[in-house]
Amino acid sequence: MSRKLVIYVVSVGLVAALLLGFNLPRGLEAQWGHYLAWILIFVLAESMWLSTISGEGTWSLSSSATLAACMLWGPSPAMWIAALGTVLAEFLVLRKPWTRTWFNGGQMAITLWVAGWIFTLLGGPDTGLHALLPGDVRSGQSVALRLAPAVLGLFAGFLLVNRALVAVAVAWSTDRPYLRVLREDWFYSERLLEDSAAFLLAPLMVISYGAIGYLGVALFYAPLFMIYESGRRYVELQKAQRQIVHTERLAAKGEMAAEIGHELRTQLAAISGHAQMLLKDSERKVYEHIERRGRIIIEQSRRMEVIAKGLMDFSRAELVVERVDLNSLVQRSIEFVRTQNRFDGVEWDLRLAEQVPALRGDPGQLQQVLLNLFVNAADAMKDRPSVRKVIGVTSSTDDRGRLVRIVVTDTGAGIAASNLTRVFEPYFTTKPEGHGFGLSTSYRIITNHGGRITAESPPGHGACFTVTLPVNGSGGWG
Repeated sequence: MSRKLVIYVVSVGLVAALLLGFNLPRGLEAQWGHYLAWILIFVLAESMWLSTISGEGTWSLSSSATLAACMLWGPSPAMWIAALGTVLAEFLVLRKPWTRTWFNGGQMAITLWVAGWIFTLLGGPDTGLHALLPGDVRSGQSVALRLAPAVLGLFAGFLLVNRALVAVAVAWSTDRPYLRVLREDWFYSERLLEDSAAFLLAPLMVISYGAIGYLGVALFYAPLFMIYESGRRYVELQKAQRQIVHTERLAAKGEMAAEIGHELRTQLAAISGHAQMLLKDSERKVYEHIERRGRIIIEQSRRMEVIAKGLMDFSRAELVVERVDLNSLVQRSIEFVRTQNRFDGVEWDLRLAEQVPALRGDPGQLQQVLLNLFVNAADAMKDRPSVRKVIGVTSSTDDRGRLVRIVVTDTGAGIAASNLTRVFEPYFTTKPEGHGFGLSTSYRIITNHGGRITAESPPGHGACFTVTLPVNGSGGWG
């Protein structure tokens, strides 16, 4: 743990302790039993936790119980319920390290202090709604409408403060940019939908408690558990998809390793040969070939640099979302594969549009798609010696500039009509040595980027793959 992270964790706990000291629960003698019951409710909800997609943070369903407690008993009791419930759940039940327990208990107290302050500022009762439940809240819509801004403010304050505090700790402990942590771990569409569902259950939990007491609260754990299971399966699915993409990349890299090694060896042989000739010329005091040999050595070195960089980009395991110049990525990918044996005799027909906007995506994964399409095109033409081998690559944008389109064509035998609907299925392949994951992985990558990939094969022509990507990426991929 870095020094700044230690200072941050300790500071959060000290600020929380100070706030708790100035916000002792009111009516403790009369309500202590209810407060204890809600601490236990919080512990049960906190035990339903999941890791975020990155694996560096966590979230739980305790927010419903926390917000309901704040509305029922007021901000001060809710601060103590959340802080003590977090400590009990994380240290005694979940067995988390004391540093995380200290920090999470502290950040929950701070979050409830800010969110509760917003709740009371917008008209929510400082002592909570429990005194109103037998009458006004259940009988009048006017009171519910009056409290709506306060409840929405409570939700927004809780979401923003909680995520902001936790994201600092996650960012500093993983050396990731703060905004990237927020975007990848919490502020994506599926996570926000689940948060909204959990938050909107809180007022219903309050009303149910007012109607039939703690039995009403217990009834809400069925939908909470369903939300928990949905979130758990989504996170597991995303992790499995990432693993499949990474595995496919490793398999493709293994297939290219021999050809890349051969190419690098050829470049090294040329560099070594011309360097030896320079030494011999120097011994003989012959200098007329220095410029030519030096130029060849520089060209071969640059070629090796291109191959090495392409291999490093392709091998990158982590998701790196950035602005990508698609035309430049196409050209780098072609340079990367051009010298491989399977591309011998292949001509490249590039028709790249000018002023293609940079799109938001992961360059390593997008390169993987391009390489899959190039390799498939080369393999489709290798058994047609009498046909001119041409791989065409065309880029374009739509009229509004919101979409970028890449079309890859070949002059091979094409795809049988019966196979067109199956080419993106896992395990489907027409190659004797194929594994059937290249195009299915490409489909998954493009879908995760918010785009589409389609295949066509007009009779008498080769295959045509069209990739369409949104310039601003997708909010749902992580």
